[in-house]
This record gives sequence, structure tokens and C-alpha cells, in this order.
Amino acid sequence: MNLKKSIALIFIALIIFSCAQIVPLTGGDKDIEAPKELASKPANASTLFTDETIVIEFDEYIKLTNVSSQLIVSPLMDPAPEVLIKGKKLVIKLKSELAPNTTYSLNFGNAISDITENNVFPNYKYVFSTGNYIDSLSYSGTVINAFDRTPKENIYVLLYDQFEDSVPLQELPRYVALTNKKGEFSITNIANGDYKLFTINDVNGNYLFDLPNEEIGFKNDIVSIQQSDSNSFISLFEEEKELQFLLKSEHKNYGKIDLVFNRPTEELSITILNNEEKENWGLIEKNNTEDSVVVWLYPEAFDDEVELLIKDKEEVLDTVSFDLIERSEMKDSTLTVSSNITSSFNLDQNIILKTIRPFSKYNADSLTIYEDSVLITSSFFTDIGLKEFELAYDFKENTSYQLFIPPKTFEDIYGLKNDTIKLNFKTKKIADYGVINLTINPNFTENYIVQLSQKNKIIKEDYLVGNQKAQYNYLPAGQYSLKIIIDENGDKKWNTGNYLEGLQPEKVIIYQKEIKIRANWDNDINWTIKE
Repeated sequence: MNLKKSIALIFIALIIFSCAQIVPLTGGDKDIEAPKELASKPANASTLFTDETIVIEFDEYIKLTNVSSQLIVSPLMDPAPEVLIKGKKLVIKLKSELAPNTTYSLNFGNAISDITENNVFPNYKYVFSTGNYIDSLSYSGTVINAFDRTPKENIYVLLYDQFEDSVPLQELPRYVALTNKKGEFSITNIANGDYKLFTINDVNGNYLFDLPNEEIGFKNDIVSIQQSDSNSFISLFEEEKELQFLLKSEHKNYGKIDLVFNRPTEELSITILNNEEKENWGLIEKNNTEDSVVVWLYPEAFDDEVELLIKDKEEVLDTVSFDLIERSEMKDSTLTVSSNITSSFNLDQNIILKTIRPFSKYNADSLTIYEDSVLITSSFFTDIGLKEFELAYDFKENTSYQLFIPPKTFEDIYGLKNDTIKLNFKTKKIADYGVINLTINPNFTENYIVQLSQKNKIIKEDYLVGNQKAQYNYLPAGQYSLKIIIDENGDKKWNTGNYLEGLQPEKVIIYQKEIKIRANWDNDINWTIKE
């Protein structure tokens, strides 16, 4: 074989080898672009609009996600538009008659995205007017929870051009918006004029305030929109239910009947109906909020059935009757006693003991407490409720204690007694705590409630008026928050609002700065209220 043929054969072999190489396919760069609107027919922002179908074309294939909840049509259309996808086109079929000289906006929120990477076209809006111009005013703001001032998401903000008190209960709004995760909303393309404003947590999705558990917020004054406004804050709240009723009643344990009401009772009375000659037939135990009650029946008062009449402020709420659980079904043989004692005990608290059932008698003298193994004789022990006892003592810091409760110290109404109880604990050091020195300078004259909280649990609470100083001692290290409730009616609690009575919820003010408590450290806080 001559040289030329050899070179030719080598060249051909190289070509064949290179053609046989397996090279991985690449799809190019990842698509991170949202779909783009190419054209719409009729054109976006059209005036003198008369069409029944809108077609919007995008530069890639699209899909719709949660369009029923994302699409906000303002003013409302009844029936709602039908929305379809045809490849790269969004087709909107209008089903309702349009009002004359009106600007409409269809805001799709985050419903539109491409089909490949789910890139969202955020807040796409199509606007048109049946008149000869597009209304351009806007009204923006934030919806917050009235009690804790946190932002509220997915709340409808409604503007009405009608002014009757019944409007949010019976009529559909003129303009609608929906709040985002930050509680923010923006109603756009509004006509110049006066409006009533409401916010509703619309549980059943009908744009009406018509369910008892729907939250509402409102402006007392008419909102006059002459120019765009962006500084509105609306407080959302759930009204206290006017109708008081018994929510639940049950008898699952011997001698115990549980009653739960839909709201706190005010002047609760419970009367026996099937054994009226018995004056001393049981005990009534209310919880702290007085919306829950336990009825403890004395064992001798009934045979096999009980019937009770329940009233609040002399109004009959309900009657309940139960076939009573027999004593033989009671599993307990001794009386359980619990306490607030932990291995590391806070210096600023008394010892609290709780029996599982109401006591009939107890022997306070039998209880003993030892301080570093030395018997204390200056302690005292008192009952503070049907099932609670308090041991008050000026505990020393960084000291070991033992509480000894001998058997039969407590006896409940069913004759059960406690077993021997020994509780060992050690108090914390004063250096383990921080202190808050609080100065409050309010810009209002009403009484107010100050709440110091940690992890949404109230640690301290004071009722004050005017410029005041307060000191909070024995605070473990951690994050804390401060809240003020302006107590307009002086009942020492926060009150919600009522729309038909025109009552706003009592104002709550949150201290916005971080409160970080460190051990053995004083924190001086000067709170001058300006809002």
C-alpha cells in the first residue's frame, strides 16, 4: 500500500471514530423568564369597550394556577368571567352585562405562569372602560389583626358606593382587592367619589358579611377618594357573639359534668330540676375566662340521673340531663396532687398545689418545708379555690428546698386522699434574672393595660393611667414583648368591636423595638407613645 492510500485510510477512520462518539445532549440555559404579553384583543386599557371576548397572547405556552382564588375582578361581574387557556393564549369570556361609563380591572395575581419552569407573571392586570376614559385613582393600605397587630393575608377589601348600614350584609361591593402576605392591598382604577370601606375574612366567598365567624374591619367615616391614597390601616376583628348558648355538655367521669359556652358568662346560675329538695348538691368550678364550667356532684345528692337548668343573667340557655356514671367505674383510688414546682424554681413565685378534684378538707399543719435540710416554721399554707392551695414564703436564692406532704393531708369530696409526696427543688440565683425599668408617656387620657409577654404568654400585667413607671423583676433571659391596650370602657380587658353599633375594637399598641433580656442586666425602656 502506497503512502497516499495509507494516509487516506487513516483520515477516514478518524472521521468514523469521531462520528461514533456519544455526546450528551444539553437543553441550553434554564428558563427563568416569566411569560411576556405580546398582544391583546381588544387592546389592554381600551375605552368604549363593547366586546364579549378578550384574547391575550403570550410569548410561550402558559397555564393557570388557583385562578378561582387569584383572579380579582373589580367591579364584580355576576356571573363571573370564564377563563380558558388555548396554547399561548389566555381567553376571557365575559358572561355578565357591563355597566356604562365604568372602568373594569381583571387582576390575575400569581395565577399565570409558563408550563415548563412555572415562572409566574406576577399581578398581570387587564383593564378596560365602557366609557371614554380609564379611571386612574387608587386606594392602598394594610389590614392587621386588631389584637396583635399582625398582617392579615387573603382578606377582601371592599369599597361600596352605597351608604346604608346594611350594605356589607346584603349588597355586593363596587371595588374589590385581596391582601397579600404582608397584609397589603391596592384597589386601582377607582372613579373619583365617596365610598364606604370594609375588610372581610370571607369564609364562604360571597363578598358578604353574613356568617358569625367572619372577621370584619371598617372605616367609621366615609372614604372620599379625590386622589390616590396609600396610608390606610384597617383593624380586622371578630365580633363578640350577641347570642349566648351552651356549646357542649358532657359527662365522662364519675361526679363530673363539663359545660362549655360560646362566650364568657356574666351571671351564670345552675339549678337542679330532678331533686329540688337538695340544697347542697354540688360545686361549680369556672375557668379564668368564664366560658367553661365544671359541675362537681356530691355523691349523696343523686341516684342514677341528674337534670340541670342553666341560666345566664336570668335568661334560660339550656337544660341538660345525664344518666350518671356509677362510683364503681371510677378508676382512681387516691387523690392526685400536682404543683408548679420545677427542679430550678423561680424566686418570685409562691408554691401552688392543685388537687384533681375539689377538696372537702385538708390539714395545713401537716405540710412541712425544709430549707437546706432545716425545717421552716414561718411558712403558711392557704386554700385559694376549690382545688388550689398556695404556700407563700420568701425563698432565698440558690438554696435547696424540700416540700413534704404526708399521706391524707388532702381529702376530696368523694373521700379519696393523697399519698405521700416529696418534692425537691433549688431556687435560682438573683444573677440569673434581668430587670425591665419601664417609663410610659402616653398621648391619651384613658386607663390602659400594659402586658409583658414571652412567647405569646402574658408574664406581667398592670392597669395604669397617665405617665407611669413600672419595674419588672425576676425575668429569665430571653425575648420579650410589650403591649398596651387602651381600656376605653374601664373593664380591665380588651374588647372587640361591633359593626352595626359603629364600635371599633379597643386600640392596641405594640412596642416595636426588640426587648432582649440578659441575666444580671437592667433594661431601661422609655416608651413615649405617639401613634
